[in-house]
Order: sequence, then C-alpha cells, then structure tokens
Amino acid sequence: MIIISVIGYSGSGKTHFIQKAIRRLKTEINFEVVVIKNIHQHQIDEEGKDSYKFAEAGAVLSIIKNKFDENAIFLKKKIEIEELIRWIIKGPFKVDIIMTEGFRDLSYPTILCVKEISEIKSQLNENVKVISGLITTSKNSKKSEIKLPIVDAEEKFESFLKIFEIK
Repeated sequence: MIIISVIGYSGSGKTHFIQKAIRRLKTEINFEVVVIKNIHQHQIDEEGKDSYKFAEAGAVLSIIKNKFDENAIFLKKKIEIEELIRWIIKGPFKVDIIMTEGFRDLSYPTILCVKEISEIKSQLNENVKVISGLITTSKNSKKSEIKLPIVDAEEKFESFLKIFEIK
C-alpha cells in the first residue's frame, strides 16, 4: 500500500495537487485512490440532517447513499489517523494509494505544497520528498535554491511516479 502525505498552509495548492494526481493515477494506471482530509474549521455533517441525528442518537457508524450512487460514511468515534488507515487497508474495496491532506505528524513520504519559497523552511521535515503547490506556477527564479524536486502532478507526472515508487 502506498501512503502519501500532503501538507502545506491553507491556499497553498494541496487540494489542487491531489485532484490532478488522482485524475492521472485513475486514467493512466487505473489506480484506486483514497483521500483522508483533515478539516480544521467546520464539521462534516450538518446539524438537523438524518445522518447527524443518527450519530447523535448513538450510532457509531452512519452510512448515507443517494440516487447517484454516492455514499458517505460518518464514523462517530474518536479514531486516530493510523487506525483509520489500517481500517481502509483491511476494508473490502481495492485501494492502491491513500493520500492524506493536512496531517502534519504522519511519518509517510510527504509532499509539501507552498505558494512561495519563504514558506518552505518553517514546514520542512525529514519526510518531505517533493515540493509542489502554487510554487509550480510561479516564475520565481529562486527555485534553483530548493534542494528537493519541485513537481507538478500534471506536468511532471512521471517524476511524481518515480519519486514515490508508483508502478
């Protein structure tokens, strides 16, 4: 199982990178991707909705399905990210890659998304293998100062695959 962490400040291009990577992984090598996003500012479920009511009534797991075959699973239980990853790996569905967004304390190979070079130093850790995000669209000539590869999931997809050993 390949697990890749994506970190960076709000608005740095994390979601954009993940979207591009998913599209290419799905269409070009038929990989099934799971994304776990850390949401800091708002709740997932809306008060008053049935799934919220079920959880409030004590359901530990509430699954909703709509007419478009879209499903959502609400797990009303304190669960650590590592436990959630193990649950996904053991689950009944084929998964090739798990990408996490916004979990800074994971020790998986990491992509650091930044808007500009000045944001790198404060966020860099030993797990960061690649720099990406809005910096990839910048015309900033100081990119040569960066010791890590700068990879855009669309333009340098092959580099992304090679760095993270995706076959």
